[in-house]
Amino acid sequence: MQRFNYRFVLSSVGIVLLIEAVFMLLSAFVGEYYNEAAVKSIYISSILTSFSGAVFMFLGRKQQQQTGNITKREVYITVTSVWLMLAIYGTFPYILSGAIPSFTNAFFESMCGFTTTGSSTLFNIEAFPKSLHFWRSFTQWIGGIGIIIFVLSFMPVFGGVSGHFYEAEATGIAEDIFRPRIKEITKTMALTYLGFTIVGFLFLWAGPMDAFDAACHTFSAISTGGFSTKQYSIASFNSPYVEYVITILMFLGATNFLLISALFTKLSTSIFKNEEFRWYVTLIALFTIGISGALLATEQMSNIEETFRTVLFQVVAAITTTGFATVDFLEWGPFYWLLFLVMILFCGCEGSTSGGMKISRLVVLFKNSLLVFKRQVHPDALYLVKINDKVISNDAISKVIAFVFIYITVAILSAVLLSLTGMTFDESISVALSSISNYGFGLGSYGPSGTYESATMFAKYFLTFLMLVGRLEIFTVLSLFVPSFWKR
Repeated sequence: MQRFNYRFVLSSVGIVLLIEAVFMLLSAFVGEYYNEAAVKSIYISSILTSFSGAVFMFLGRKQQQQTGNITKREVYITVTSVWLMLAIYGTFPYILSGAIPSFTNAFFESMCGFTTTGSSTLFNIEAFPKSLHFWRSFTQWIGGIGIIIFVLSFMPVFGGVSGHFYEAEATGIAEDIFRPRIKEITKTMALTYLGFTIVGFLFLWAGPMDAFDAACHTFSAISTGGFSTKQYSIASFNSPYVEYVITILMFLGATNFLLISALFTKLSTSIFKNEEFRWYVTLIALFTIGISGALLATEQMSNIEETFRTVLFQVVAAITTTGFATVDFLEWGPFYWLLFLVMILFCGCEGSTSGGMKISRLVVLFKNSLLVFKRQVHPDALYLVKINDKVISNDAISKVIAFVFIYITVAILSAVLLSLTGMTFDESISVALSSISNYGFGLGSYGPSGTYESATMFAKYFLTFLMLVGRLEIFTVLSLFVPSFWKR
């Protein structure tokens, strides 16, 4: 086997760090506007990040221009390294400003941001400098679309291995993705993402939010992240208008961007014929109607519109893995806890910013399970799994089954490990599922009203690992731990 092209990895990491340094300056402009002392730390962070990026590019300066010698080994290491370095350098504004003096907590906050996980270690969120609030929310916006997809869209630096990069970072089974269209696909996704961000900001700004809060919450909502500038999240605004707008943004963020783009640019109705989207909408409707009806029937809530709005918000937040809250749903009872744990497993659509296993895999599993029963009755008949009238290959089905098995196995083993750190049974199970699904909320001390400050240092670092594994769709990161992966 050919030699490992470490120069390609170094230069790729360097490019992304330079982009991150530029993004940091946007937060510095916010600090300048509000005349905050923290702005100096952001400038220093940007300088250090850009210097490091330049060093990485210098070390990888002799990389070969042809990408024919780049394999999935280099790609997987590059993607994992890029996300890890983004999170590490993303801690600089927090640490240098003194806002989060602990590296462990700063790294946890940074990884939560880039992986769009709604967890946090912050107690008094509203005391945080606005410039750092902006950076905190902006990291979720960067992580939502995926930094590699951003680079693929506007910087043709990966050449012939763009398809491998897309597969390593994008979400879902992606049966209809072909490598020659990668640049077109990623650009469409990026522009759709940007368009929703602008429109969402304008709608939130038109309500009770000021421009700063509107920008931060738009970043968090469309990226299905969940960071808020308020201690009580969206509930702090006490506005039905804000709740409905945020709900729509979360819903759109977890919808396939390519289908949405086709709807608005080509007036294509393919989105309404798409099976995954129909399942997505159906699941939201069923959970919302069921939970609303149960809460009204048990008189835990009485106002019909408020009940529907509150439940719809929390259901969409769970299915899209957005860590927003308008109510502490743990107070509703254990039955509802279980429902929310189920919702954060499969979550939104492929080609979106949502975490979790993706509904496309749920559809494949469901249809394949039905065919198993049919084959028992008619063993000689030819049955095929189809989605949107396209046959799903046996190889794709086996990958889906393997993905789900590994996903659940990692979550269970993680829960066992977390229980050794002092977490209760329900806390360890919920936190493991929440972290690998990039949701944020758990049960007990880690619910909507709590934070992760009380977690042990080991637990925090382990949870950041789970967030990264979940964000990069399991195989990209876990492949690095397979011995044969490193053999020449």
